[in-house]
Amino acid sequence: MIRLPMATLATVRNAAQEVAKAGQLLPHQLAAFSALDASLTPEQRQAFTADWRAKGSPAAAVPAAKAANPLSGFPYFSQISADGSDGAGGWRQCQTSSIAMCLAYLKVKGIHDDTDYLKVVRRYGDTTSQTTHQLALKALGVRARFVQNCSASQLQAEIRGGLPAAIGILHHGTPQAPSGGGHWIAVKGFDARAWIVNDPYGELDLATGTWARQGGGSGEGLRYSYANL
Repeated sequence: MIRLPMATLATVRNAAQEVAKAGQLLPHQLAAFSALDASLTPEQRQAFTADWRAKGSPAAAVPAAKAANPLSGFPYFSQISADGSDGAGGWRQCQTSSIAMCLAYLKVKGIHDDTDYLKVVRRYGDTTSQTTHQLALKALGVRARFVQNCSASQLQAEIRGGLPAAIGILHHGTPQAPSGGGHWIAVKGFDARAWIVNDPYGELDLATGTWARQGGGSGEGLRYSYANL
């Protein structure tokens, strides 16, 4: 998909950011606008620009503020904490810890670390179940979508809009033949060659599908290349 220069185009996402600054949009609503923006063609964006600016939007004169990349102040939670707070099942709680990082960053009420979110998750089922997480997020008042067809450009659009994402990956085997039951990480940024991620288990060697480091803060602020992820 062709993306026009941000400085010359008032996209749906940027328009939504203006409204959000006035306190009229919640984080999940901004995420919905970002997803809509990513699905538009350049012609549709151009039409939206004309309509938006014609109504006297500040976007006609002032570019919308961009979120930091990587997202500033994004927390790191290990799923296998040394203090044992993740319990004996911490090794399988990657989805919980990854989503919890996103929730804490977005300042969702009552979520300060992954153990806070884990308590909510356990009310509805198993930590590996997406249905469980959908119910847990709904209980927290968070509107979230689980999709299997997210493109790189859509994910980048979310981050540009100030929103992180928890994503599932196949982490065993080589990049050419990935395998395994899956693993979850939190994406908080990107650059020309890689995603900038927080991996709750540690540092994954993507080339071999094995762990280079585990536990502690070893999974914070890693660069997982586009070529291998």
